Amino acid sequence: MNSTNLKIVACLTMLIDHLGAVFFPQYIYFRIIGRITFPIFAFLIAEGYLHTHNVKKYLIRLFTFALISEIPYNLAFDGKIINFGSGLNVFFTLFFGLLAVFVYDYYKKFGLLPVLLIGIIAHLLKTDYGMLGILVIFVFYVFRGDFYKQVLSYILLTLVFLGIIYFEYERINLQVFSTLALIFIYFYNGKKGPNIKYLFYVFYPGHLLILGLLRYIL
Repeated sequence: MNSTNLKIVACLTMLIDHLGAVFFPQYIYFRIIGRITFPIFAFLIAEGYLHTHNVKKYLIRLFTFALISEIPYNLAFDGKIINFGSGLNVFFTLFFGLLAVFVYDYYKKFGLLPVLLIGIIAHLLKTDYGMLGILVIFVFYVFRGDFYKQVLSYILLTLVFLGIIYFEYERINLQVFSTLALIFIYFYNGKKGPNIKYLFYVFYPGHLLILGLLRYIL
């Protein structure tokens, strides 16, 4: 399974997740399937950092599409063009995650401090997945090439954050099903596949805009 295959899986599971969130919130199965999405994109961000020729352009691209996606994100999930209280879309999480890896890689003398600070910023800005998202991208990068360490670190992070969520909100979080994404990552062959790198960049705001308009019409 190459990176293009992984992107397609992530996009399809994301679409199912968002359809459930917007139109079928009573059916939990949509959201369970949707938990597969983020770990795959987090993994691809870590892989993308290793293979990109220009990380600064990569960061700018992620940030640009984060801004583009915010209005469709608000329309789909809140029915509003602007909603400062609902948090920021996942592109911001991917941007901060890549930034954390970049800063860590180039300023190793500071250790994990920049990663934690960027994670705190993501948490305060209420980006999708917040600090958990930043740390997941980071561990996928740090343990690159060692699938079993990636799995162990991901499961440990998930359990820690599930414990925090359960303690604060006293509810079971569906994020436990995100470990299913590790099955797809296991079959990753390290190859790029067909060059459709802008698939997710266009698909993410595009499908949210369609969902938002359908929500308004219906």
